[in-house]
Amino acid sequence: MTLTTAACATAPRQPRVIAMDDIRVGPSRQAIFIGDYERALVSIAAVTERELGLPKLSASLHFFPDRDALRAALEAQGADPVVARDAAAVMMAIGGPGSVFINEAAFADLNWSSRIAVLAHELAHTMQYDLARGRRGTSDQWLREGFAEWVQAEVLEALGVMRREDIRRRSVRWVQDAHARRNLPPLARLATFPEWVSFHNGRARDSLYPYAFVATDFLIRRHGVDAVTTYFRLFADSDDRFVNFAKAFGEEWSAFDAALREYFSRLLP
Repeated sequence: MTLTTAACATAPRQPRVIAMDDIRVGPSRQAIFIGDYERALVSIAAVTERELGLPKLSASLHFFPDRDALRAALEAQGADPVVARDAAAVMMAIGGPGSVFINEAAFADLNWSSRIAVLAHELAHTMQYDLARGRRGTSDQWLREGFAEWVQAEVLEALGVMRREDIRRRSVRWVQDAHARRNLPPLARLATFPEWVSFHNGRARDSLYPYAFVATDFLIRRHGVDAVTTYFRLFADSDDRFVNFAKAFGEEWSAFDAALREYFSRLLP
């Protein structure tokens, strides 16, 4: 979701904010030593920047007390009211340009390993905006979510929470189960944020993120992580998603889609 600044006479009260640039604590190499948001942020940044070679994190966390406050904040930032309502109903955090908006009531029920997982995912979204100079453009939502899940998996392994391959195997099992129940939409129907939210609110809810992760993992194994960051950079100047895909990955979307379907045919019963 694009969180653009918009004037609003009924804007919600200012949230509690933790900015990356204001943090003075050092990173931890293990999640068991992380018990506050400041250390969580710098520890995630250490993994994404030093180990994955991704852009420098400069995001801030914005905490809203509950779902209604999160919805109001999204609307105040220019989001369509229906999309803001649906997003706040199912998502505990949403990453935008330079910021992660958090439903603090939902986060309160999570342990720190789970909070780190959500933060890593949402901070990856802020990187996608940074790569495109603040624009979302028409980059495919499945790839935005799949790459955020891929970054999350790398962070969780680096911080000793869960092995990357265990996450991949678990995701494949979710995809297999969703396929058996005929709940998997084609990736082409997951290109926009409203499409993603619509399917997330339906029967495919539990399988969408594993589905996007497995597809993105296949794409990265095929072309490398630098090609993904190039893809997002291209949207700074162009909204032609098919041309940008071909430039970044060296193959047409149709060719990748065919290769992915063949890959899934080997994974699915």
